[in-house]
Amino acid sequence: MAHSANGTKLQIETFRDHVDADGILREGALPEPPVAEAYLVFAQRDDARIELPAWQRHAESFFDARLGLTVDKRYPEGFPRVDAAPVVIAPRSGGESVRLCYGRPRTDDDLRAAEDADSRAGNTGLALLAKRCRWVWLVVREEDLDRAALLLSAIVASVVLGPILSSPESELFGVKTARSKLETFTGPYR
Repeated sequence: MAHSANGTKLQIETFRDHVDADGILREGALPEPPVAEAYLVFAQRDDARIELPAWQRHAESFFDARLGLTVDKRYPEGFPRVDAAPVVIAPRSGGESVRLCYGRPRTDDDLRAAEDADSRAGNTGLALLAKRCRWVWLVVREEDLDRAALLLSAIVASVVLGPILSSPESELFGVKTARSKLETFTGPYR
């Protein structure tokens, strides 16, 4: 995953070069991150809008963390089909990380991966929830076990009301399981 992490760092550092005056990703300006190197958060939304106040409220209220963007976003003329942002996440326990979030319409491959993962888990019903989600957010991991990316994925999932697909494990889970996973990272995530 080291190659992708370096590419992601470069994308974050040069992100302002890829957005318009409102902070919206220009079409084709930034390649989509590989799904295999991200948490895929299914979203019950009809666009790739970053609902920053809701993301911040959920981060603070349910995850004891602060969250912000490195680039301001404004949506004066409707909402984008594709957008991205470097997101700063800072848990109360300390440390601050930046992870790239990339929103786009859900694909048939995304849904098929969710259905396969849910089938292996014994058909928990999360694939049915994923099917109701028309958009996804890719939260790029910098390493296989990336606590900041998982925390950010859990926060986003709690707002957009969809499950999280983890690659390469191909595991589909909800916010409650994400919180349990966060507890295994050297103690509580808060």
